[in-house]
Amino acid sequence: MFYLSENHFHLNNSNYITLIRLVNIKGATLNKKPYLSLEDAQCIIAACRESANKKNYPLVAVAVCDDGGNVIAMERSPEVPPVSANIAINKARTAALGRRDSRIYEEQINNGRQALLSAPDIAGLMSGGVPVIFENMCIGAVGVSNLKPDQDEEVAKAGLDHFSANYSA
Repeated sequence: MFYLSENHFHLNNSNYITLIRLVNIKGATLNKKPYLSLEDAQCIIAACRESANKKNYPLVAVAVCDDGGNVIAMERSPEVPPVSANIAINKARTAALGRRDSRIYEEQINNGRQALLSAPDIAGLMSGGVPVIFENMCIGAVGVSNLKPDQDEEVAKAGLDHFSANYSA
């Protein structure tokens, strides 16, 4: 027999996050796993933006999603074409669902594996999406768009590096 237990964690003056845990009668907590918070996603996005700025790259669209490919946060300045937001989201989603850099799919397609173009639920089959691995688990991904392919990936990895440097297992 199981029941739901709620714990509230104070984030700041007006925002709360609720953690719902599935607990059995004996009190053992199930399904403990790390996850990206909105604050984590915003920090990753800021690090990506800062990396692009330091390299004098054009402005970028950056998306961060959870391990299921659901968007946690996305940022696009008005100067960046709107399509770049969708591309960044799709790159992040592809990296999260595939648990690997989205570049790998692009390479496979370019090497003749055309069947990947019909794979369900993935659309960002190009460089610029990288998974966020924490405690040997994919907990989400970062996608960047509006630069050259290698620059998109470089900026996404800068956001990932920032996250990794600030959080350890």
